[in-house]
Amino acid sequence: MGRLMGPFPQLSSVRRRDPIFECIPWITKRFSIRSSHGKTTHGGPRESLRLQRTARDRQFPLMAVNLLGKKSLHRALFYGLVESLPYISSRFPMRRLTPLTFLSLALTLSFFSGTGTSLASQKPNILIIFADDLGYADIGVHGGKAVPTPNIDALAASGVRCTSGYVTSPYCSPSRAGMLTGKAQTRFGHEFNPHVGKESELGLPLDQRTIANVLHEAGYATSLVGKWHLGFDKPHHPNSRGFDEFFGFLVGGHNYQQHPNADPEFQTGHSHNMIYRGDKLQKLDGFLTDIFTDEAISFMDRHQQQPWMLYLAYNAVHTPLEISPTISARLPADVTDPDRKGYLALLLGLDDAIGRVTDYLRKSGADKNTLIFFVSDNGGSGHKPYLAYNTGVNTPLRGNKGQTLEGGIRVPFIVSWAGHLPAGQIYQHPVSTLDFLPTACAVADVKPAPELEGVNLLPYLKGETKSAPHVSLSWRFGPQKAIRQGNWKLVDARDFDAKTQSGWQLYDLSKDIGEKNDLAAEFAEKKTELAKMWEAWDSHNIAPRWHGSLTEDPSAPTPPPKKAPANTVRAN
Repeated sequence: MGRLMGPFPQLSSVRRRDPIFECIPWITKRFSIRSSHGKTTHGGPRESLRLQRTARDRQFPLMAVNLLGKKSLHRALFYGLVESLPYISSRFPMRRLTPLTFLSLALTLSFFSGTGTSLASQKPNILIIFADDLGYADIGVHGGKAVPTPNIDALAASGVRCTSGYVTSPYCSPSRAGMLTGKAQTRFGHEFNPHVGKESELGLPLDQRTIANVLHEAGYATSLVGKWHLGFDKPHHPNSRGFDEFFGFLVGGHNYQQHPNADPEFQTGHSHNMIYRGDKLQKLDGFLTDIFTDEAISFMDRHQQQPWMLYLAYNAVHTPLEISPTISARLPADVTDPDRKGYLALLLGLDDAIGRVTDYLRKSGADKNTLIFFVSDNGGSGHKPYLAYNTGVNTPLRGNKGQTLEGGIRVPFIVSWAGHLPAGQIYQHPVSTLDFLPTACAVADVKPAPELEGVNLLPYLKGETKSAPHVSLSWRFGPQKAIRQGNWKLVDARDFDAKTQSGWQLYDLSKDIGEKNDLAAEFAEKKTELAKMWEAWDSHNIAPRWHGSLTEDPSAPTPPPKKAPANTVRAN
């Protein structure tokens, strides 16, 4: 039969005359096995069975008895025999079958299943899609009419659209830090973009665990495709933070059109022609949104036999507002503002990309086993010239990227899982990207860490739990503050032009989603109550580990005068 693959190092000492040994390659291929080191032993892992036995304990067939235990043994034998009989009867004459055949196959299959229940079961995949600076009102399901977004709209129709969906910060890197850790990023000082300071100190603090760490340890293949923006030295690199694979860029912004002969340029906020696979720079040709989509589909396709988690972090529709040659003909003729044309071109490309990803999932049949989150990292950047202005429209919300008003923190928020979540549903209670990690833990059958601040959203989105997921949600971004409790919102926002704070203002969002009518004087007790709640929440935060820019962080030191730009190539 040749050398046997799989976790059976001492199988050569066992008799091989029985048909069981001819069945083992079929079994290992059918119920792909992963070793305790996480490496595929045969056929690509479907179940992450972590074998923590010595070589002596793995001898066949006693290792199955050792692992199963007495309570589940009878059930395991039954299911093992049921699974194996069709294959045995099709391959071997009945006269060749012995009692050892049936016993051995039952024990082997039960061992592979781990529980003796559904042997072909696989933990659900998890797909997190981040858009960058997407305007709340620019997609069709939110009333956007400038360009069609049929694929984003279809994703919303396939699942639950959360109309009070929030991110943890109105700004890029801290928003991602909160989502990936399931904790408010102000708990560990990641309050601003990590652009200024010592390289070894800039980025997601090394004592924080990410959703990729958690799911990797649960047997998932994990990948980040796209934008990282959580540190750029080796300890902060995605491959050091739980991601098995990384294809993308490390900083806050990147040019879209790639040319294989272009020179790389590195800055802590924005880079050019610096797309990495792992830690290796790539020479690419094409438009970045399309390239990232190709890579995402490749990752999903390569891991069909293993549960996976993909964090697909597009940089669209963030600046630079480049227009793909394949998109330009589809732009509305009545749009003449170059910035708006660039933004809408990126939005069309992003919608095309979402369509390609969801089409792959549907055609491969993986959609029924894939939980999808779609959000923007913060609101659209619609206030020129601040914070990478991109013309994003957030109406009817007030405010923009970088503000704790609704326009900065309330974002498009879609959760879809075919056959598991209701299609075409609207969910109105406040939810947060803090909830991604606890929800992922639930579907992956992992106990969430007690310090997580989010909740498992599934019982709420299914309608099984009627109460609101959160008593309140709170934010801090430099001098800006906000808290939402029910329909009440207390906010102290920054005016970037005037460089002043609004002071506490109170709004009833059920009647005033645009935050126009300040009720602080009329409902002074509610204002005081919410202010005390925010202060209690803030007492568990720490000071920022680094400064932001003067726009969002007035305590930042005045930067020195800018020098002429120099091309800096980042060393690998």
